[in-house]
Amino acid sequence: MKIPERQIEEIRNSADIVDIVSGYVQLRKRGKNFIGLCPFHTEKTPSFTVSNEKQIYNCFGCGNGGNVFKFLMEFKNISFVEAVEELADHLGIKLESESSFNDQNDELEILYELNLFAARFFSDNLLKSSTGEEAREYLKQRNIKLNTQKVFGLGYAIHGWNNLLDAAKENNLNLQKMKQLGLIDTNDRNEFYDKYRGRIIFPIFSPNGRVIAFGGRIFPNQDNVAKYLNSPESPVYSKRRVLYGLFHSKEEIRKFDRAILVEGYMDLISLYQTGIKNVVASSGTSLTEEQVQLLSRFTKNIIVLFDADAAGEKAALRSIEILLKYDFDVKVMTLPKGDDPDSFIIRNGKEKFEELALKAKGFLEYQTQQFEEAGAFEDPIETTKAIRELVKTLAIVNDELKRSILLKSITKKFNLREKLIESELNNYLNQSKARPVQQSVSRTYVQNSNQQLKLSPKQEKENPFERELVRMLYSGALEIIEHIFDNISVETFSNKILKNLAMVASEGYNVNKISPAYLIDQINDEESRKFILKLTLEDRTISKKWDDFSFNGKIDKDTIEYAKDTVRNFLLFQKDLEIEENIKIISESKDERLHIELLKRNKELYEEKNEILSHKPGI
Repeated sequence: MKIPERQIEEIRNSADIVDIVSGYVQLRKRGKNFIGLCPFHTEKTPSFTVSNEKQIYNCFGCGNGGNVFKFLMEFKNISFVEAVEELADHLGIKLESESSFNDQNDELEILYELNLFAARFFSDNLLKSSTGEEAREYLKQRNIKLNTQKVFGLGYAIHGWNNLLDAAKENNLNLQKMKQLGLIDTNDRNEFYDKYRGRIIFPIFSPNGRVIAFGGRIFPNQDNVAKYLNSPESPVYSKRRVLYGLFHSKEEIRKFDRAILVEGYMDLISLYQTGIKNVVASSGTSLTEEQVQLLSRFTKNIIVLFDADAAGEKAALRSIEILLKYDFDVKVMTLPKGDDPDSFIIRNGKEKFEELALKAKGFLEYQTQQFEEAGAFEDPIETTKAIRELVKTLAIVNDELKRSILLKSITKKFNLREKLIESELNNYLNQSKARPVQQSVSRTYVQNSNQQLKLSPKQEKENPFERELVRMLYSGALEIIEHIFDNISVETFSNKILKNLAMVASEGYNVNKISPAYLIDQINDEESRKFILKLTLEDRTISKKWDDFSFNGKIDKDTIEYAKDTVRNFLLFQKDLEIEENIKIISESKDERLHIELLKRNKELYEEKNEILSHKPGI
């Protein structure tokens, strides 16, 4: 169902988040906000905050936050459309449906809804139907507990050609789009049939928890039938960009600042169930750059743990190269021969697993071990090849200090001259251009149309008032937001995250939509969303640098006077920074013409500072 955007806005503006949340969480007032025990994680001291003024919530313990739609989606594990429908019903608003699905977002929403329908269908088969008994028994034999099955949304595709198909027809679902998602297919007579039959179903979730695809494992094992059947690529699913289990494990990965990378669904589920929760799986595919980039949002430390067979060792070596390219600190965990993470954890338990994890080898040590076991160091020619492979891997490391230390370990291991190995390394560095070219000039000078020289620092200092300005842009106060945008360009922000958040607020302001609940919905990046939720709801002090600027008495936050002072100090800091940079250039340069130009510019900057301090109109 497509709900018109104007009705979503109407519901968002009509719903009282405190009223809705208090139906599920006991809240008490503290200052301007309400607090309670978080419903999304166990805690004894309330860290769950709800703002009636901004119509948003945030837990300072687990980081869960958003607007009233997000709360219902998270609390009830329902889709966005279902959350809107529930709120509409609560508010007595009759929803109007739209028949046009041309918009790309509408198209994606339909596909998400179809995947969710299928996930619930498969889950009900496993947990509730009599025909699911054989699947329940299979998972019992695999030591997968009932609660774990629910956490990962496991399901069962019953034997038969039209079980899901009949359910889809009963609910008037779009069969062509279900075919696009790989849930059903057509035969030679162009008749639809179920694609998944007699398989345990593993829903695949996006990092924010939406069902985007499925993996189906055949059981019992059958000859001439693929062990796994996976969803095809679709507008909502790109295999290269997805890590199985990341939605469930991302908070644990952040907590420990380390991820364990395994190959398959069952490997991950078994580890997670035993309490090893900072784990992700490459879903049986070779690790891709897109997956590594995704993981880098949560940690730069990783333990690679693949099956203890030739294929697993080969996959581990391929993965190491990609991880090093993205500056990961890589270790490799080795299991006893013939084991995989699933079998090892079931037989030995969490304690033995953690003991083995502590013995994880550095990537160079692991690669050397593989060559030793293959007998590469028993022949001079093969030894030469092996050492060159080690150096080739070393060339991928971007950190020059780390690379230098690792180089010494190779020379010590093989009793070789350091200059010799360094020469080999430089050859690979030149060939692969593994290191970015170092710029010898730290600053560049560009002439504008008036032939005035201006400084473009390579790395600008961060303006300490950007954070507070962004916080106020998400206050919902029109007068404050207008004043900020009237006097400051978003392009002048130096912090990338704050700049992007300010741009979202600017776009909302341009279409007369400035409520925090609306703006937060427009933020695509999950990390930025969590950041702004925490920033807007926490009671924090301003930077110490704030005190370096003058104020006329005590100013309360979120008043126009406070906003004016913040804008003023932002501009003053920018002027002072440019003056400071110009003085530094004058002291380092012998170019007299440049000295004159920069001294003139500093004079202008001092005059601009005086104008700001004299409270000129608009500032």
